[in-house]
Amino acid sequence: MEQHRKSLENVRILIVDDKADFRLLTAKFLTRQGAQVFAAKNAWEGLRLVQEIRPDVVLSDINMPGRSGLQFLADIRNLGPDRGEVPVIAMTAYVLDQAVVNAGFESVLRKPFVPDQLLATIDLVL
Repeated sequence: MEQHRKSLENVRILIVDDKADFRLLTAKFLTRQGAQVFAAKNAWEGLRLVQEIRPDVVLSDINMPGRSGLQFLADIRNLGPDRGEVPVIAMTAYVLDQAVVNAGFESVLRKPFVPDQLLATIDLVL
């Protein structure tokens, strides 16, 4: 078992994913770890929350309708140094292509992932 922080107490995490069940399950798990969890169903809602809550880390799906995770990451970075430097972890069930690898995400999680992978990845970027 990988070593990771004992608690996510006071860590603000934003989950951006178009699948409601995924958002709910991931939010419940992270909340049990002590995190303050916020969720958005698309990139536009996610960008608004990045500006409002100033999360410590963002978990973003790549393949979302309307605006992809790649576009969402670019939108975040365009917010500038004050808000745009939040670590963003990409989540995808698809084969990784070079665009995702080169986009500038701090890390990439392949779906489905296990809780220890999620916690280890959050630790890595924090």
